[in-house]
Amino acid sequence: MVLNKKDGSRMLLIEDNGGGMDPDKMRQCMSLGYSAKSKVPNSIGQYGNGFKTSTMRLGADVIVFSRCCGKDGKRPTQSIGLLSYTFLRSTGKEDIVVPMLDYERRGQNFDKIIRSSHADWSKNVETIVQWSPFSSEADLQCQFNLMGDCGTRIIIYNLWEDDQGLLELDFDADPHDIQIRGVNRDEKKIQMAREYPNSKHFLTYRHSLKSYASILYLRLPPGFRVILRGKDVEHHSIVNDMMLSQEVIYRPNPGADVVSKNLNMVAVVTIGFVKDAKHHIDVQGFNVYHKNRLIKPFWRLWNAAGSGGRGVIGVLEANFVEPAHDKQGFERTTVLARLEARLIQMQKNYWSANSHKIGYIPSKNNKLGNKPAQRETSPCPNKSAAAASGSKTPLSVSEKYSSRSTQKHGRKDSEKFQGYGNGHWSGEEKNRTKTHPKSEKRRFSSEPLSSPSAENVIFMHGRDGIPARLCIRWKQASYLHTIPIKWW
Repeated sequence: MVLNKKDGSRMLLIEDNGGGMDPDKMRQCMSLGYSAKSKVPNSIGQYGNGFKTSTMRLGADVIVFSRCCGKDGKRPTQSIGLLSYTFLRSTGKEDIVVPMLDYERRGQNFDKIIRSSHADWSKNVETIVQWSPFSSEADLQCQFNLMGDCGTRIIIYNLWEDDQGLLELDFDADPHDIQIRGVNRDEKKIQMAREYPNSKHFLTYRHSLKSYASILYLRLPPGFRVILRGKDVEHHSIVNDMMLSQEVIYRPNPGADVVSKNLNMVAVVTIGFVKDAKHHIDVQGFNVYHKNRLIKPFWRLWNAAGSGGRGVIGVLEANFVEPAHDKQGFERTTVLARLEARLIQMQKNYWSANSHKIGYIPSKNNKLGNKPAQRETSPCPNKSAAAASGSKTPLSVSEKYSSRSTQKHGRKDSEKFQGYGNGHWSGEEKNRTKTHPKSEKRRFSSEPLSSPSAENVIFMHGRDGIPARLCIRWKQASYLHTIPIKWW
């Protein structure tokens, strides 16, 4: 954070000591829709709008200083560019005008690069000085004295304010952090972060830049540092916050979208309980990285009605899904949908097998042996799945149906209804052709169903006590699966 010398307002300073940008790359950076990163391996940039949209979200105006070391026989250069919403709005510009100044090193000095005419150069200097925090061309060039031989210095000013007239960015809450005000800042979560340090990042990443930056990269490259307000941000791995962790290999379906191009794409999912899970706090979700960059922090997928899944966190790098343009989510594709379903299944299986270890009472389905739940992508278990799980609970209808239906219509009506293996039921008239194998049929009145227990069968009586619909609630599924029965 630096102060604007013209009006004393606060400005946001972002700088690096990388290779910098030459005049051509500077123009590409300041223009809309250009990106060379889509062709660069291990780079997530694709659309060429990230710099513009991110800076304009923080403030109305931005000025960029960049110095590039000469390479490929070119001389060192330095460039200045101004992208100002205030300037465009105040002057009524219909097009986006970005005034720029370029210099080239000759000997010990940097000389002007005149692209069109001296008049245009002078006009650009006048525009930048008028609409920037600097008072002269010499004042602008002093910014390069604060840089090394190469690098980039970005200053965002006229920062946006909230409805109360306060800056959206909070520079005062922590001298070594930049936080945001508003709905993402929850005082209750801040207090919980002090009580449960292993859950701190889950509770604070939405409002604290320091917390978010510490988990932004899955692996910190050698020699790479993030310095926030003069202090290094310590890299943090969420895996270190886990207990009872385990690794699960996920290999995308080769036939799904772009994954078919690379059959070696896999994701190693590390899943476990956060170390504070024994306190039963509501912390859960998956940190999903793409090419080492965090895209979805603590992605909550399983929204159980009770305490299911609480305390379970995971980490994975999914390079086979495409990030959205804002790098805050993924494009909705078949590959992503399958990943979501698999992560939900992993979390449910892990919860079923381990929740009792941190004090939760196992559900009825897991009292005997804590067996993993059925696969959630198949809400209607087939016959083989029922046999594997050992479920032989008979469908008891004597209390709800037989007392009314059997006495009046006899046993013939009940024999009309037969089930087949994929979870559907159909009514068969006496003279109708049978199309399903005998191995898949079950008599409704006597054969047991494999998955739903008697307590999960609901009858809705129609006329004369004959059921109008049969609803079966599958416990293994993540939703209520209702199967209507047509009565003949």
